[in-house]
Amino acid sequence: MILAEALDALWSLGAALLIWLALIATAAVLVLEALAVGLYTAGRAAWRALTSRTRRPSWARTRSAARRYARRPDYDEAA
Repeated sequence: MILAEALDALWSLGAALLIWLALIATAAVLVLEALAVGLYTAGRAAWRALTSRTRRPSWARTRSAARRYARRPDYDEAA
């Protein structure tokens, strides 16, 4: 009887340990992904600020897109 209770307690503790490990691993992955996204966003913003993309308006990703947008009849240069 004592051996069965000890094995049952060991089984319960093992299951709880595995659940905690899964939760901690999930949290660590989420933190690492958030850090990676933050670093990517900061690097992208710095790259755009330091490269020649600042010669065009921020909404014009390509020159052809800017020309197409400027040819629209409702385009207002003063806006």
